Amino acid sequence: MEDLYWWLALERAPFLGPITIAKLIAAFGHPKSVLTAGIDEIRTKSAISVRVADAITLYKPDGNEIQRDMDILAKMGARLITRWDSDYPGNLLDIYDPPALLFVRGCLKPEDELAIAVVGSRMSTSYGINVTKMITRDLVRAGFTIVSGLARGIDAICHSSALNEAGRTIGVLGCGLDIHYPAENKELMDRMAEHGAVISEFRPGIRPYRTNFFRRNRIVSGLSKAVLVVEASRRSGSLITVNHALDQGRDVFAVPGNVLHESSRGPHHLIKQGAGLVESAQDILSAIFPSSEVSGTSPEDSVTPARHSADISEQARQVLECVDLDPVPVDIICKMSGLTAAKVLASLMELELLGIIKQSPGKVFSKLL
Repeated sequence: MEDLYWWLALERAPFLGPITIAKLIAAFGHPKSVLTAGIDEIRTKSAISVRVADAITLYKPDGNEIQRDMDILAKMGARLITRWDSDYPGNLLDIYDPPALLFVRGCLKPEDELAIAVVGSRMSTSYGINVTKMITRDLVRAGFTIVSGLARGIDAICHSSALNEAGRTIGVLGCGLDIHYPAENKELMDRMAEHGAVISEFRPGIRPYRTNFFRRNRIVSGLSKAVLVVEASRRSGSLITVNHALDQGRDVFAVPGNVLHESSRGPHHLIKQGAGLVESAQDILSAIFPSSEVSGTSPEDSVTPARHSADISEQARQVLECVDLDPVPVDIICKMSGLTAAKVLASLMELELLGIIKQSPGKVFSKLL
């Protein structure tokens, strides 16, 4: 508990980021030694600037605030991991500025080094949702941990999909662990704390300020062997994660989408710039881990087996060719198939009963993976 107190005190000291903290710990070995040293000793041992050394010596930790943080962490069952601890994520140690401190709910395991980040739009389409579920499912079955930022849309979908497959997933927050942002992901965070981990480099009480997410994104990519972008606009925060990944020497992949959708602009731009085009999890596995194999990851194999069943009538097959992962209205299906509305509706009912398509409000239909 005393160690925790001094780490939390050092984290609150002015002008200290992960790189400066690393210099100080390398020089002094312990946060208490840093905070009780004089300015000359700090300057001599760590070679940091006079301004920062002076600020450290003038800094007086607020014991009440630190105790509050300790109480919050204890109540949540969370703990602090420093970059000098044996269970600190190995992948993160490879980046330029690994967080000095990580607040963790749940547990980090050695097998989490085999991780892939999945990121994308907060305003995901049906196509993006289904592709994310399919690829996440197959990556989990191949033994990979799924990493993302616990935002709305693609992030939340890949976390949920990994949990539904009894796989491991890690969410990285841009705020303190006690802040549920977005609020609707509280239940998801609780599930992840039981079957994976929710982590943050921000102490309890820190709000989700916009600048925090730039720092958060470097951790998402840093924890992973590669980053996959499913849907994103050209101005999406997902592309900031890609920039971090490239700086960190990670591979980048992207899923192509509808050329008419704004959410396809980001992935298509990345593919033009050399990102790996991904249609299934196998594309990622083959590119990064040639020795890894996962069955059923081609688009055709991932489709419900009934699609190829002889039980489907020829007319239903014709209608199925007009249905996509994104919802399609009945009148469009009629025009594309050339069939009457009565025949189309009958075929759609047949396909729905077989579990191949689903109907959504507004009489629109989409394929199920």
